[in-house]
Amino acid sequence: MKTRTNRVERLKKQARRLMLAGDVTRYMSKLRELYETRSASGGLAIG
Repeated sequence: MKTRTNRVERLKKQARRLMLAGDVTRYMSKLRELYETRSASGGLAIG
C-alpha cells in the first residue's frame, strides 16, 4: 500500500510539472496513468 501511495504522489508531482511546462500531451498521459493507478487500488483518494 505504501508503494502505491508513493507512486500516486510521484505521478501527481510529474503531472503538475508537465502542466506548468505546457506539455499537454504528456500531461494527459500522466493523468491517465494516475487514474489507472487509482482505480487499480480500489478507490484510493487522489486529492
